[in-house]
Amino acid sequence: MDDELHKRRERELLEGKAVEQTSDELADEMTSRQLREGLDLLEATIHVPTPSAAWFDQQIAATQSKRKSRLVRDLVILWISAMLLFYVFYLTVTSKPVAFLSIQAAAILVPLAWLILRKQVDAHDTN
Repeated sequence: MDDELHKRRERELLEGKAVEQTSDELADEMTSRQLREGLDLLEATIHVPTPSAAWFDQQIAATQSKRKSRLVRDLVILWISAMLLFYVFYLTVTSKPVAFLSIQAAAILVPLAWLILRKQVDAHDTN
């Protein structure tokens, strides 16, 4: 509908005829102009600062350092657990019962101690 109106106006302008606007068209143009002026005023009064490139670089560097430290921690945990598994395998192959029994006791006691300490920390956090 608007396209037809614009095309008709362009034809009338090219033919040299006077363009008559209806009151609805004038009201629409006034509303449009007022909206544009109001939005321009809002844009001028409310300034939203854009962070600098240095801030983005700082955030990227912080994220990368966190990821790197997490990777190193995970690799250390992996290596320690692998070495423990190889040690347990070695103890079972060489059949040293005292060492094997001590590892079995540690495998039971360490998780229990961890659970008890975690419950104490959780209880402390809720109080």
